[in-house]
Amino acid sequence: MTSSLSPVPPYDVLAVGYDLVMAHVDYASWAEHVEELFARHDASPRTILELGCGTGSLALELQPRGPYAYLATDGAGRMVQVARRKAALDKGSVTFAQADFTDFSVQEPVDAVLLLYDGLNYLLGTKQIRVMLRCVWHALTPGGIFIFDQSTPVNSEKNRDYFDDSGEQDGFRYERHSQYDAEQSLHTTTFRLFVQNKEYVEEHVQRAYTMTEVLACIDNSSFVVEGAYHGFSFDPASDASERIHWVLRKPAD
Repeated sequence: MTSSLSPVPPYDVLAVGYDLVMAHVDYASWAEHVEELFARHDASPRTILELGCGTGSLALELQPRGPYAYLATDGAGRMVQVARRKAALDKGSVTFAQADFTDFSVQEPVDAVLLLYDGLNYLLGTKQIRVMLRCVWHALTPGGIFIFDQSTPVNSEKNRDYFDDSGEQDGFRYERHSQYDAEQSLHTTTFRLFVQNKEYVEEHVQRAYTMTEVLACIDNSSFVVEGAYHGFSFDPASDASERIHWVLRKPAD
């Protein structure tokens, strides 16, 4: 077994086994929750932009429900490649493209933008969140909505027992080790990846934001907060929430 001399960029190798790592995620239920949020906030989008789409699992679940004109983007080119292969097999009507969610634009504004499953947590400073919000603002039609979630420090602190795991399938094997630095609110996950008799290392760093920190960034924007929900419920989020789903509106005027 040979090892790479230095770590590879996040998702550069993990992309090929990402769906194995994420096998515990119920994307169908998450797509259903997004549709419930649309209905609750009187949104009937025809066009959707998803940021941080990964290998396209949510997009392929959600798009046919509209059906929506759906553009799914991710900053990692290898993830987009896997997503396109899955879409071809699925015969889905999703367009995939590579884009950084702090530096993107669209040819035509869309009715809804999504950023889910901890995508926001990859932004390591509040300045980056504010930049992302500006990009989303310009991508939305007047009256459009932005739905995103965040993982909080409570999530990182309460779920330490689930930080480490491993798995193997179809010639891909991974070992995952995570640690949380409460002082800096940084969650670091290191993957040892084994593919075709080679070993690679990827390090992923995320920041766990409090509800107050994210709200301060939103208040610095022109968005209107229509909802901040505890987990996958419609109960109001609080400082005790492990995951928060936000619904923001770009005013129609």
